[in-house]
Amino acid sequence: MTEIRALLFDLDGTLVDTRESNYLAYRTAFQSAGYELDRPTFDGTWGQDSRDFIPALLPGLTTAQIDGIRRRKSEAYAERLEQTVPNTALIGFLRQMAPQLATGLVTTAKESNARAVLAHVGIADTFQVLVFGEDVEKSKPHPEAYEVALRRLGVEPHEAIAFEDSDTGAAAAAAAGIRVVRIGRFA
Repeated sequence: MTEIRALLFDLDGTLVDTRESNYLAYRTAFQSAGYELDRPTFDGTWGQDSRDFIPALLPGLTTAQIDGIRRRKSEAYAERLEQTVPNTALIGFLRQMAPQLATGLVTTAKESNARAVLAHVGIADTFQVLVFGEDVEKSKPHPEAYEVALRRLGVEPHEAIAFEDSDTGAAAAAAAGIRVVRIGRFA
């Protein structure tokens, strides 16, 4: 039997339900750039990096325009943290296991947004390793983010378990050779 040495957690939708706050922030950012974003369209992007889905939804935008939408989203998101819902059961498990196992956060979220959420729910100091969207070239479902976390923790894929909510995130962890626990809606 393989010994588990590390637990890796996604953030959005796994540790914290940020769907509503993310949707409202992206809707505001799209509106400020002269575009509309409806709920079904946004829901279809869940688990994807904005560097991937913004150009897919709004083809023809320049990199500067995409970066502007992403910047405005971050500003709007900071104003909506009260609408996030922590997964208290999974956070309790994380806190219980953190003294015994290596822990890592593996998210496609921008560092500033993720750190704000972690501070808001009081788990900023629970992880030994943090991997943010800016830390990788290829976002989930590519396994790069999980591979970075494994390297930083010094563990092999078979020694880790990943907690993910989205198909995209689960595919990334599985592609890195990590067993995945799927997290459903908890709010």
